Amino acid sequence: MLASSLKKKLSGDEIVVGTFLTFNFWAGHLEIQKKLGMDFVALDLEHGSADLKTTEELCRTARLLDLPLIVRPEASVYHLVRKYADMGPAGFLIPWVDEAEQMQTVRDAVFVHPRGRRGPGGASIFGATGLDLDGWQEIEDNSFVAMQVETPEGIEVMGEMAAPDWVDAVMLGPYDLSLNIGHCGEWDHPVVVEAIMKVLDKSQQLGKPCGMPVGSVAQTRFWMERGFRFFLYSEPTIMARLQAEAYLSEIRK
Repeated sequence: MLASSLKKKLSGDEIVVGTFLTFNFWAGHLEIQKKLGMDFVALDLEHGSADLKTTEELCRTARLLDLPLIVRPEASVYHLVRKYADMGPAGFLIPWVDEAEQMQTVRDAVFVHPRGRRGPGGASIFGATGLDLDGWQEIEDNSFVAMQVETPEGIEVMGEMAAPDWVDAVMLGPYDLSLNIGHCGEWDHPVVVEAIMKVLDKSQQLGKPCGMPVGSVAQTRFWMERGFRFFLYSEPTIMARLQAEAYLSEIRK
């Protein structure tokens, strides 16, 4: 149900891999990723162009497939997160977190009273086994919330923000982090690696899984050797572009 399979895998020693939907929102991608064995899909509304109707349809399709669909909202703004919660996703990936108030806002928007301030509704009611408090408690118990660390400030305060029991994981934002520490796109630069490892170490101290976005097998291997087991790999449009580039490069030789 919702993110229960993802939460269970992250609690063990298995390799956990998901992918983004950022540029192409065909629901068939969810079926493909499910059959391939992806553990989750993250719908990127921070950088993507999916509208609310598309978001609701993707959330419903993912529920029917029993594939956790995690929404990354534009920002940790109450009315945005609450509206997306109404669409019935399996959880949230909150971008650019570097202030405690951001995660407090997320808690209020995702959870009903007494934990939060959400008044549930929308398509999410069809994912609930009941509309009483027990029904919503079941939804919340099987939902997933992760915070994304993308700034030096986020690294410094993540211990406080990731500590609550309702925060399930931490995810790196390595591109923006590299940009914000002066080494844009240099994911393997020693300064960037040091910052990323600091996030991993703090996450492990808190007992929280720490995720890393990757774009290739080589990148995945690099971070696996440093202790990562939780990955967010590429995006279908990017995968298609890389496959086309490899094909054209080979036949034109």
